[in-house]
Amino acid sequence: MKRVFFTIVLIFFTISVFAQKTKEVNKLQDTLMSHRSGEKHWGVKNHLAYKLLSIDKYNNTAIFYLMGSFREMKQKDSISHFFDNLIEQNKNEVEPYLIREQYNNYDNPSYTFRIRNLKKALAVDSLEPRVNYLLGKLYYELFTKEYKKSSKNANTDRYAQNTYQYFMFLYNLNDGYKEMLKYPLIQLSNYLGKTNDRKKIENTNIQTSYFPISAFLHLPNDWKTNYEVDVIAFASGTDFNFKGVESAIFRLNWYSKHLEALLEPVLDISLPTQIFRFTYLRTFHNPIVIGLVNSNDTILIYWKVSDGAGGYEPGKIIEDKSKKLTLKDWEDFTKKIISMKFWNIPTIKTGLIGTDGSQWILEWKGLGAYHVVDRWGGGEIYSVCKNLIELTDLKLEKIY
Repeated sequence: MKRVFFTIVLIFFTISVFAQKTKEVNKLQDTLMSHRSGEKHWGVKNHLAYKLLSIDKYNNTAIFYLMGSFREMKQKDSISHFFDNLIEQNKNEVEPYLIREQYNNYDNPSYTFRIRNLKKALAVDSLEPRVNYLLGKLYYELFTKEYKKSSKNANTDRYAQNTYQYFMFLYNLNDGYKEMLKYPLIQLSNYLGKTNDRKKIENTNIQTSYFPISAFLHLPNDWKTNYEVDVIAFASGTDFNFKGVESAIFRLNWYSKHLEALLEPVLDISLPTQIFRFTYLRTFHNPIVIGLVNSNDTILIYWKVSDGAGGYEPGKIIEDKSKKLTLKDWEDFTKKIISMKFWNIPTIKTGLIGTDGSQWILEWKGLGAYHVVDRWGGGEIYSVCKNLIELTDLKLEKIY
């Protein structure tokens, strides 16, 4: 009985300490983030950043503040000193090396230094996916840059081989990376003459989020054999006319976290049910998802709302309702979809993604088929998505 009593006391004490620690971390973070861009605040709050790090040793808010402070105060040596100490104090962890790479633009180290730093992390944990990915990405950047300068030579060959080594290792190690690594590996397989590997990779179809990466890519037609094209971070000039893998992942992660919070499933094309799903993300208003479902001519519309904000965190579900519609409602809606040639509309529109405003994402899933269109402010899908809102019992003050 005494043992049970002391166990309960210990649990409550642990919870209390954790809550107090969390409260202090949040307070310090809020203080560090409260400065205005016009103030000469750099250096004034460094002691608070260090205090925060003493509680949470890898706290991103604290590190971000210190890096900004060191740069603005022209204390470049302090940046190196900070990371050297962080690594020394945590020798058996990869995180300090990854953080150093994350903030590499603050002291602009050479590619050689960055690669050496990540190889030290690999010595700590050779199976860490993030380290292998970042090493492959650095060599890939060198490969595309060298190819632009000199076309095929010994350096481009070496950079291509190193990139391939890290990416292929990760591709085989972790299924979560297969979809995103597919594109640089196809390109590198062509360059290195690895025909069998290329065919195998091209035939791999894995979707790791709510949406396929392929739908949100916009690369030049010749990307597979044009080795000047960085398919990971590609954007052409200032108009952002083409979009690479990381641009696609940014969107997918943003949209997926809201769909996950709204307890939505990934649309499975192996099922016979037809569904149109509209995800409506207004920057400062509650996220909304609306689904119009046809199951053997039984029509249902459902809608969910969370208490978050479309441009920020998703929040929790505050409304989850549905109602039956008629087959005529379905037919009327699909007529509008057909007349606008929905299936011929490209998923993304070239150019910059909007900032404040709203993202309108409309998906359709049939048996063995899928299409998605994503537009800032609604674009071509504005009227049909507005029609979906009108079919629900939602009363929205602002539709934008």
